[in-house]
Amino acid sequence: MIFEINSKNKLMFSFGGKKKNALGLDISDVSLKLFEFEKNQSNFRVQAYSDEIIPKELISADSIKDPKGLTRLIKKAISMPKFGKVTTPYVVASIPETKCFVRVIQMPAVSMDEAKEAIPWEAEAYIPMPIGQVYLDWVVLPSHSVPGALGQQDKMTVLITAAPKDYVDDFTRILKEAQLQPIALEIESQATARSLVSRLEETVLILDINTLRTSFIVYDEDTLQFTSSIPIAGNVFTESVAKALGINSDEAEKIKRKNGLDESKDNGAVKRALSPVFNNLVSEVKNIIRFYEEHSTATSKVSRILLSGGSSKLKHLPSFLAEKLAQDTGGDHPLRSLPGIKVELGNPWVKVLKKRQVPPLSREDSLSYATAIGLALREEDR
Repeated sequence: MIFEINSKNKLMFSFGGKKKNALGLDISDVSLKLFEFEKNQSNFRVQAYSDEIIPKELISADSIKDPKGLTRLIKKAISMPKFGKVTTPYVVASIPETKCFVRVIQMPAVSMDEAKEAIPWEAEAYIPMPIGQVYLDWVVLPSHSVPGALGQQDKMTVLITAAPKDYVDDFTRILKEAQLQPIALEIESQATARSLVSRLEETVLILDINTLRTSFIVYDEDTLQFTSSIPIAGNVFTESVAKALGINSDEAEKIKRKNGLDESKDNGAVKRALSPVFNNLVSEVKNIIRFYEEHSTATSKVSRILLSGGSSKLKHLPSFLAEKLAQDTGGDHPLRSLPGIKVELGNPWVKVLKKRQVPPLSREDSLSYATAIGLALREEDR
């Protein structure tokens, strides 16, 4: 593995060398997603994709419990994809947010050559592990888009990310045993943003709502600015419905998917069951937007919220969240209502397919693959 400074401000742990195309491999506690594109000049075509459920005994709390079992599952996803045929051994794989340390720091302004020596020393104060036990990557952020940058020419702001060497090395070994050639590992949030964000002039908040957690990703100036996650996600939605309706989890999952937040279904029972959960989620959204905008320049305002992840497919979720954000919560909260922010489902095809092209997956179904698609596009983004 080599450290790479990427001129496009992308955080990754790179093994070097640009490849024509590579698989995007996104692995979580509950699923494995794989995606490959074929590119002919400026045209993209979906070459293959795969989706496998991960048994609980393989991965738990983002820790790999059964390396051999995971290796077999990766091989199965490659040899028996849901669509197409995998044609490349090269892979860009995701690192879970819980295994990464991401932080924006300020330090004295130095040259890029000096930064290579200075940043690891500065980063050590912010990383909760000895610097020798992590792989470190970093980018210098544009001065006009970062907290406190204006009028501080003697300061530079750096986005650093680190991942434990033991996790990265073990994961890399598994990929190689699955007959893959890893060319980079990348944090999930960077890959997700790559697949969803196309307009560089705006500040976007991505809500990546999956089974076990929701990630909040602020993306601005073609750069990851902020990321965090909370355990309010699809499984909590299901549990809330089950408890409110007095049914088991399997039945609650079916009703949740069928009715969503439609008030006309079952007299709005699912919507009522989920309202308290989404009140907590919306409160977290407001806190994150407030934090980012208070610590950024006046022009850096979040203008859109994009939804992604398998649990973002809940019917009527965009309009429901927009309604919740616009409600005045009262009190002295600086952002007690946010009526002007658009909330919409993300479009993982926005960068790769032309308007008249019909992908093999619907826009809603493709939201589960947003991270894998972003990983597969990493080589095109260099």
